[in-house]
Amino acid sequence: MKRRRATPNVDRLLAIAFVFMVTVALAGLVSQETAASFTGSSSNPSNTLRTLDVQPPASQNNPTSSAAGVVNLSWTATPTAPGAGHTLTYIVMRGAVGGPYSTIGSTSSLSYSDTPSSDGTYEYVIQTQVTGGGIFTSGNSAAKSGLSDRTAPTKSITCSGGSCAGWFNATVSVTVTGTDGGTGMGSVTRNVDGAGQTSTAGASATFNVSGESASHSVVYFTTDAAGNASASATQTVKIDLTAPTAPGGITASTGSSSGQINVSGTTAGTDALSGVAGYRVYYVLATICPAAPYGASQYFAGNPPAVPLVLTGLTSGQKYCMYLHTVDNAGNESADSNIGGPTKAK
Repeated sequence: MKRRRATPNVDRLLAIAFVFMVTVALAGLVSQETAASFTGSSSNPSNTLRTLDVQPPASQNNPTSSAAGVVNLSWTATPTAPGAGHTLTYIVMRGAVGGPYSTIGSTSSLSYSDTPSSDGTYEYVIQTQVTGGGIFTSGNSAAKSGLSDRTAPTKSITCSGGSCAGWFNATVSVTVTGTDGGTGMGSVTRNVDGAGQTSTAGASATFNVSGESASHSVVYFTTDAAGNASASATQTVKIDLTAPTAPGGITASTGSSSGQINVSGTTAGTDALSGVAGYRVYYVLATICPAAPYGASQYFAGNPPAVPLVLTGLTSGQKYCMYLHTVDNAGNESADSNIGGPTKAK
């Protein structure tokens, strides 16, 4: 059968239709390129002709905390460079360690401060989002953990390595220490005798309190890295540098039991600041009393020398010489009293 040949009119119509289709396609391509957008999660995911990669921030810094409960985030900019007419923002997401993550905010800057509703360790990821002709979002950045901390640190104080109670007879080395189970210690602050606050970075501070006084004052508190501060406390430090006066009129007599000698005096020692704590009797085995000092001693708390102080544990039948020192509550001792004896032990 003989094929029928197309007429010139049909050929012209087909040619016109082809040109029209090409023109429309080219126009579409041009318009899509001038509105160039970015891939990722798109509000128009089928629009595959206008695609460039949207990348998350190049890196995220370790979160820090500078205020109670606040987690400060920062990151480096995304490598993605948006074109004209496009807006770039960063989506901040928070979750438990390991995820999942929920959006908590957005920003156009490279930092964000988050205040979770409760303390704890959280994990953060950042996404890049570009808008303009659609919404195009990157995947997550590498996750970083941050700590929300509203708990104040603890505090403690020691004086010359021990308790601050009682009296001291020399310059006192005071140490204030803080501990914090959250963001870690930030600083230790003290104010000695109202001279003004001094802060030392870290978990402890050691300083001296000096000079004779019954009422040195140390006001102190601790602060953690998040800015949480403990309540302040006040410690009184008492220093007595002056020796008490010596007792006088010391005499001795044989005791009532084996190995004993009774020691007494007519004048008690005195101390104007910390007060008299007791007396120390120094003694030596001798038939003729030598000059002081004597090596052996026995301490008697609180007893005035008018009440006999009974030396014990001596060698029965042997003679001893002795003298007394007044001891104050700071541990200062007086000069020697007069020497009593020689007196025979029972």
